[in-house]
Amino acid sequence: MKILLSAIPFDNGKSGISVYIREVVRALEQQGHDLTLIVEDDGAKEFERFELIKIKKRRALFSMLYSLFILPLRINWKKYDFCIMLAANRRVFCRYPIFTIAVVHDLSQYHVPVKYDRFRMFYIKRVLPHYVRKAQKIVAISRSTRNDLIKYWHIPEEKISVVYNGFTPPAKVETEKLKQILYISRIEHPGKNHLNLLKAFELLPEELRREYTLVMPGASWNGAETVFEYAEKSPCKEQFKFTGFVDFAKLPELYAQSALYIFPSHFEGFGLSLLEAMHAGLPCACSNSSSLEELGEGAAELFSPDSPEEIAEAMKKILSDPLYQQALSAKGRARASSFSWQHTARGLTDIYRSRSASVFGVPFFIGTMEEALGQIDDFVRSRKAHPVAFINAHCLNVAYKDPAYKQILKECSAVFADGIGAKIGAGMLGYQVEENVNGTDMFPLLAQRPYRIYLFGGAPGVAAKALENARALNGKAEFVGCADGFFKEKSEEEIFAELAELKADILLVALGVPGQEKWISSHLEQIGCTAIGVGGLLDFVSGRIPRAPMWMRKLNIEWCFRLYCEPVRLFKRYIIGNPLFIFRVFQSRSWRNK
Repeated sequence: MKILLSAIPFDNGKSGISVYIREVVRALEQQGHDLTLIVEDDGAKEFERFELIKIKKRRALFSMLYSLFILPLRINWKKYDFCIMLAANRRVFCRYPIFTIAVVHDLSQYHVPVKYDRFRMFYIKRVLPHYVRKAQKIVAISRSTRNDLIKYWHIPEEKISVVYNGFTPPAKVETEKLKQILYISRIEHPGKNHLNLLKAFELLPEELRREYTLVMPGASWNGAETVFEYAEKSPCKEQFKFTGFVDFAKLPELYAQSALYIFPSHFEGFGLSLLEAMHAGLPCACSNSSSLEELGEGAAELFSPDSPEEIAEAMKKILSDPLYQQALSAKGRARASSFSWQHTARGLTDIYRSRSASVFGVPFFIGTMEEALGQIDDFVRSRKAHPVAFINAHCLNVAYKDPAYKQILKECSAVFADGIGAKIGAGMLGYQVEENVNGTDMFPLLAQRPYRIYLFGGAPGVAAKALENARALNGKAEFVGCADGFFKEKSEEEIFAELAELKADILLVALGVPGQEKWISSHLEQIGCTAIGVGGLLDFVSGRIPRAPMWMRKLNIEWCFRLYCEPVRLFKRYIIGNPLFIFRVFQSRSWRNK
C-alpha cells in the first residue's frame, strides 16, 4: 500500500515519540509498503532512503500553524491510499482528504498541569481536539490514553482503536552485574517524578543505600534544574548518577548491569523502557497510574508515584528478596514477549483495511466493493458462521429506535454501507465512504466466485424464480437451492438440513429489515455458513421489481426510482425517514462536538 506518514515532530531522535516514529516506519518498510514521509530538518537524514516531503523546522508556533493550514495544500493526496499522523498529539492537519489515522500518545498535560506554558496548553486543549476529531480514525497507544481521549477531548468511543506500542528488544550483553537501580527517562520535573525517586532512595535502609547506586540516564528538559539542585544537597548525592542522554546502542549494557528497574513517572502514554527492562530480565517496579499500570500489573511491583514511602518500600521488597526478583523477572519476560513493532505496524494497516464509520453507534465498513468482497472471501474460507449486513438510512433509523437490532449489527462480522443516506450521514460525522457497497451490485460479483449459494426469502415463488435467473448468469458460483420467506414450501428445520447437505458457503436472506438480521442472529449456529441479509434483492433478481436505470444509480438517486415504483409502501421510509435521519445525525454531531 502507498502510505503517507507524518513524521513530525521528530525531536532530533531523542524522545519517546521519535522512537515510535523510527520503529513504526521501519516495521512498515519491512512489511513491503510504499512510504512517503513528511519530515522537518531534524528527521530528513534519518529517513533519506524514502520519498520525502520536507518542511523547514520552525519555532513551535509557526510549526503548528504551518502544519495545520499550509502543509495540507502542498500534498498530492491522490497518490496515497491513506495517511498516518504518527504524533497527532503534537501536530495535525486542518483537513484530511483521504482516510487518515491520527495516533495520540498521551494527554499528560491534563495530569501534569504545569508541564507546558499557557500557549501550548491552549493549543493542546482547544486547538488539537477539534482537528484530531476530524481524522477518520484515532489510535490510542494504551487504554489509559483511550480513556483520556474520551474524557478530555470528547472523542466518540467507537472512533478510537487501541494499538499498543511495540519495543525493540535490547541485545543480550555479557557484562558484570552491578549494584545499581536504573531509571531511563529525560530529566523533566515534575512529570517524570525524579524528585520523589530521590526522596525514596533516601528512605531505604542504610545497608541498601550504601550498597546501591541510582543511575538516571536522560537528557535535561523542563524543570531539570530542580532535580539537580535537590540531588546536590542530598546526603545520598554520591549514590546518584546522572549520565545525560544515552544512545539506544548503549542501553543493553545498562540493563545488563542493573539489579532493578524503577519507573516512578507520574504519567506515561506508554513507557517503552519498562518493556525493554522486562525483556532484559530485570525485576521491575513502576507507578500504579496511567499506562504503566496496564503494562506492569501482574508483572511488576506497583506503587503510588506520589508516595516516596511506597516507592522506597517497593525497592526494598525487591532488593531484599532474591526469590521475588526471580519471579518478577520471569513474569516480566512473559509480558514483554507479547509486544513488537511488527504488531504495531500491522495494527495500523489493519485499521485501514477494515476502516469503518459509526452512525448512531452502528459501525460499518466504508471501503470499496472489491475490499468488501475480499472480506466475504475470508469468511467463506474460514468455514465458520459469519453474519453480514447492509445498512442504509432506513436501517439506521430502525437501529436508532431498536436497541436489539443495533446490538445485532454491532456483533456482525461485517456491515456494509448501502446507498447515499449512509454516505451522507457518515460524511456529516467526518467519515468518507469510498464506494456504495450494496447487495444488488454485489450479487453478480458473488456469482463470479466459486461459492455454493443458497437463496432464502421473498414471497412464494420469488426465490425459485431468482434461483432460475441466477443459474442463467453462467458464473463460477453454484446456486444450490432456495426457499421462500413465508415457510410455505419448507420449514426452518428443512432449510437448515438442506444447507448442511448441500454444503452451502453463503446463505442470502431476504426477509426485510430488521427481521432478517434478527433471524440470522438467532439461528446462526444452525445456519453454519456466511449469512448475508439482502433485503429486497430476490425481488430484483427474480424480475418482480425492476432496477433503476444505470444513470440514476450513478447519481445515487436509485431511491427515487424505488419510490416511483412503490410510492405507498416506501413513502414513509423516504419522504419522512430521510429528513428524520439527517436531523438525527445532525443532533448526534452536535452532541459529539460539545
